[in-house]
This record gives sequence, C-alpha cells and structure tokens, in this order.
Amino acid sequence: MSHPGSWLDGAASLVSDASVWINLVATERADVVLRASSVRHLITSTALGELDAGRAKGRRTAIVVAELIEMGLIGEVALGAAEEETFLGLVAGPVSETLDDGEAATIAYALGSGSVALIDERKATALCANQFPSVKVMSTTDLLLSQDVQRALSAEDLADSLFKALLVARMRVPERHLPEVCKWLGPERRQLCQSLPAIWRMPPDARSATI
Repeated sequence: MSHPGSWLDGAASLVSDASVWINLVATERADVVLRASSVRHLITSTALGELDAGRAKGRRTAIVVAELIEMGLIGEVALGAAEEETFLGLVAGPVSETLDDGEAATIAYALGSGSVALIDERKATALCANQFPSVKVMSTTDLLLSQDVQRALSAEDLADSLFKALLVARMRVPERHLPEVCKWLGPERRQLCQSLPAIWRMPPDARSATI
C-alpha cells in the first residue's frame, strides 16, 4: 500500500468538523489515531455543540469526544472576532452558497489560525476551495491513510478502522482515495459499504466491464 501523508509534516494543527469526529469515533480507535499523528487536534465549540445535540438521540460521539478532550488529545477552540465575521459570511445567504454552522466554524477557524481543516462534505470542500484557496482542506480518509497512522496501526486494524467508519458512520471517501481504500477493505467488505459509489462496491471483474 502507498503511504499518503506527508501533508501532516508541515501542519501546525488540524481542526476537524463534526462529521470527521463521527467517523473517527466509529473506528473505535480514535485515541490511537490522535496519539499517532504528530499534530495538535482541535474542534470548534460550534462543531462540539452539533455533536452534543446528538446525545438526545442516543449518539455516543459527543461522549467519546468529551473523554478525548479530558485526556488532552483534542483541544476545544472558540472563534475570535475576525473568525466570527468569516463564519457569518458562510452561514448567511442562499442555501446553495452557505454551509451548516459546524462546517462554517471549522473553515473560519482554519483560515484565522493557519490550521489544516478536516472536512468530508463535498459542498464545504468546494466552497472553501473557491472562497479561501489558502486554507488546506483534507479528509478523514487522508488522516487514516497518513504515514503516522499507518505506522501506529497493524494492517488488520487499519482495514477494520476504514470498514467501521464506512459501515457505521457512512464516511465519504474522496475519489482520489477510492482505489486505496477498496484495496484495504477487500471485495467482501467493500460490498457492504453503502457510502462507497456503487461501481466500487462491485467485484473487480464486474467493475472492469463497466468502465
């Protein structure tokens, strides 16, 4: 397997949207992933509030994230005045041109602090690239496939982590990582991951026939 991950080397910190934390908690190895990566991990108070709202529905992500904050593996951060202005610009306006609060706060904080933003949603990634090209945006998959994490996890544990993030949290995988992720999963497990594009859930022979 290739080891994409040099992007972590120059990152001072990573600020992750709520969906990324949902994916990481689903792996059941979030603490290992956080300890393995040589950067500071952050969550905005806004994104943390979105996770807290899920407690009433029986979702455990906020509980696990709170434990990770208590352990010092995640830092909770608030937006400054300039970042609040960016945030408001991202949540006000037509639906096609705005984001939810957690995504907007994550981008605003990354812009103000120079952090790398971890965001999985396609719309948020595209909007950030168009409006704030200086902000580096990566995904949960980028983190899980990074050199640091691959060194910390056995091949079996990494494959299992990807599978659980896909099966339980329905993680979205950027197109560039689909071949790599599907190799880790193997033919049987990838067929169970409904968040993967249908063509990538097919057996290799069937997929080749459709290309």
